[in-house]
Amino acid sequence: MTAIYNQGIIFTVILTTIAIYILYRIKKRERNRSIPKSKLGWRGTVIYISKLLGFAVLVLVLMAGAVMVYIDYQTTLEETRPAPSQVEIPPNLPFEVQEVIFMGGDDLQMAGWYVPSQNGAVMVLLHGFGGNRLAMRWHAEQFTAAGYGVLMYDERASGESEGEYRSFGWEDSADVGGALSYLNTKKDVNLEQIGILGCSMGGQIALQGAAYYPQIGAVWADGPASITSADYSPPEDFFSLLAMISGPILDQIYVWHLGIEKPRPMIDIIGEIGPRPIMLVGGGISHPLFGNEEPRVTLYASYAGDNAEVWMIPEAYHCDGPAKLPGEYAARMIRFFDEALEIKR
Repeated sequence: MTAIYNQGIIFTVILTTIAIYILYRIKKRERNRSIPKSKLGWRGTVIYISKLLGFAVLVLVLMAGAVMVYIDYQTTLEETRPAPSQVEIPPNLPFEVQEVIFMGGDDLQMAGWYVPSQNGAVMVLLHGFGGNRLAMRWHAEQFTAAGYGVLMYDERASGESEGEYRSFGWEDSADVGGALSYLNTKKDVNLEQIGILGCSMGGQIALQGAAYYPQIGAVWADGPASITSADYSPPEDFFSLLAMISGPILDQIYVWHLGIEKPRPMIDIIGEIGPRPIMLVGGGISHPLFGNEEPRVTLYASYAGDNAEVWMIPEAYHCDGPAKLPGEYAARMIRFFDEALEIKR
């Protein structure tokens, strides 16, 4: 993302140079006119200056629009590019996994690991954007130690899963459906005790999965991303205002680039999860450009209803709650799903 913004700055400098040159040429042409400035009068001078200012404002608006489109297009290319990686079982993994392949949406093969359940309940774990299933290792350790089964897989076009492009979550909910179809074949799973948890983009996909698949009994979303620009919280500063202005442009570029329809935003679908429990987690440390996660998390909660709970972690930035408060995070997480899925201990 830093490289994209640097390119945007270079693009802005180029456009600014062109605009200055055009203004210079206009002014030079006005000077070369046969009518002396002294004969224009004050009204003529005002009109002349107004035209220049109006042209300058128009140029600045066009420049800003061009830069936004450029940055949004480059962002689309970056965010949809496949992120393959080889995933190997760590030698010190404290639980045994079964390597699995299941069919996701669009007949894509999803690669993952499965750990059988000891108590009948199972968790679907979803990693963040550009990662793979190894990013959810810590969560898997907590759940398996508590007796849960675990299905952790690489999202489409990530890790070892198939896919020609990453869809920013726009098409990933269908892969959650594939995960549920796989779990429905497992004899160790109580089909009424399935939960889902995700971080960042995985949190967004987890919420979508819970909205579209009633079989999921509860969802935990840490730092969930937006689906479309309609999910942006009200701007609090200059940068969030720019993001809100450019968001619809980014949505449309996704539609053109991927050749797919724009999905329903989170604020439209999250209310369909209830009365099933939702835990929305956010970090309190602000990003220099995008602020902290509280506005988005609380926005989602307001649309979700009384079934949603919010936990803001002041020490966390983004999905690093397990590193900042490992004991409290694990205890809250297990207790949440124990209660939601009615696990008896």
